[in-house]
Amino acid sequence: MQSIFNRVLVIIAASICGIVLIVTVASFALKKAKPGKNVRVPDPAPGVIVHLAMPDNTKLAAFTGLGKLRAVTKPDTNNVEDIGTPIVIAPWFAYPDGDTAFYEELARKSTMMRTLITRYFLQYTEAELLKMGEEKIKTELLAELNEHLSLNKIRAIYFSDYIFLE
Repeated sequence: MQSIFNRVLVIIAASICGIVLIVTVASFALKKAKPGKNVRVPDPAPGVIVHLAMPDNTKLAAFTGLGKLRAVTKPDTNNVEDIGTPIVIAPWFAYPDGDTAFYEELARKSTMMRTLITRYFLQYTEAELLKMGEEKIKTELLAELNEHLSLNKIRAIYFSDYIFLE
């Protein structure tokens, strides 16, 4: 009895492995598989930006005072059960090095900047954000944030974390 049971289990396990192998080969053969489709290329760490310079030879510093932000995307209206997708982001900014007055403005307005960023993600569904792409999101956020700054402008925005939670 035990050996028959073991044979049945081996046949079932072999069948499952065979099905997985066949589906994998078929999806690659039909070019439906997109390995690495949602793999994100990480932004540089904040310490690296200090060594970079803009084309106009302005040295840059990193403002990391916002920390990790948690937001929820807009619910998908086509899916009744969707309540939005939680997203975790850790934005940081590049600004002209040595501009202490601008650094103080960034620190003073950090609550407002957190609110702008989380509201931005609330305007779009996860699918819309993925379709837009990270670079377009950064461009739009940069323009919106710079509208609220008076002493200088943020040169670039980076995300240490950019994760959709499921």
